[in-house]
Amino acid sequence: MSTETSRRRLLKGLGAIALTPTLAPTLAGAQTSAQTSAQTSAWPVRPVRIIVPSAAGSPWDPMARHLADRLSKAFGQTFIVENRSGGTGLIGMDLVAKSSDGHTLGVMFLPHTVLPSLMPKMPYDTLKDLTPISQTQWTYNVLVVRSSMPVRDMSELVALARKSPGKLVYSSGGSGTPAHLMGEYFKQLSGTFILHVPYRGPVAALQDLVGEQTDMMFASLASALPHIRSGRLRPIAVTSAQRLEVLPETPTFGQAGFAQFDVRDWAGLVGSSWLPAQALERLNEEVVKALAEPEVVQRFAQLGVYLQTSSASAFGQWIKQEIPKWGEVVKRSNIKME
Repeated sequence: MSTETSRRRLLKGLGAIALTPTLAPTLAGAQTSAQTSAQTSAWPVRPVRIIVPSAAGSPWDPMARHLADRLSKAFGQTFIVENRSGGTGLIGMDLVAKSSDGHTLGVMFLPHTVLPSLMPKMPYDTLKDLTPISQTQWTYNVLVVRSSMPVRDMSELVALARKSPGKLVYSSGGSGTPAHLMGEYFKQLSGTFILHVPYRGPVAALQDLVGEQTDMMFASLASALPHIRSGRLRPIAVTSAQRLEVLPETPTFGQAGFAQFDVRDWAGLVGSSWLPAQALERLNEEVVKALAEPEVVQRFAQLGVYLQTSSASAFGQWIKQEIPKWGEVVKRSNIKME
């Protein structure tokens, strides 16, 4: 072997050694990036929790369970509904906001945009710690009274309340819930004084109304309908803009003389800030599909739940608008956590 040949081989070997430290990080980075991409595209890699921040049987349960069924089939992984009640939805949503596993979702509803105005110190940041996925529904409420109450319509109810200030009692699922906000708003508009009794969730509040422990409630239509049909509760007015097919004889608040009473209850699906971006896009697509099936839309409408989906960004913008809006209502009504 010539001296020149040996010299070339030596330089080639030294060049390879010199390049190795430079290439190693690049190759490692590419490998890590590929693994991360594979994990994200494979989401979910384990069962996904859908937390409903209220007791079982709440107005949001049917929608959450329908989504769990459809998403399980779409993703080939189990989606499990968990009810975590308490704190007007705060306890359940706190679990969602603080989950770092990327596999915990939650049902957000109107009270979650009221809580920042009620709580001196929130345990999470609604806008920073939660990732909006899609709106899922509008849920109309109906003002109902116990069947033994001697009122048949709005004028009789207002007359009785004015005649006996502080004697009538309305129940709600807790301070800051839609039923509470509507109750206080109604008192302002009607010039009446009606006592408020908060419960730990709307289910317990409605049960005591049916049991005639309270007098009235702004109940979700889905929860109140069975009791209205059985005759245990009497509907006075609905919060929708037009009369509802399921309660054709019940007037809207506008028709009952309270055109200013315009409150829309809503719900939607969110994840934590750890939810992968690609998972968010696919989730939005599948949620929209699951809630657009004609027979499903009709079935939920019969329960008083009107399905409504949106893009993730549109739902995020809605949440952002709702927080200051309800902050003003809380301030005007001097609503406190009880």
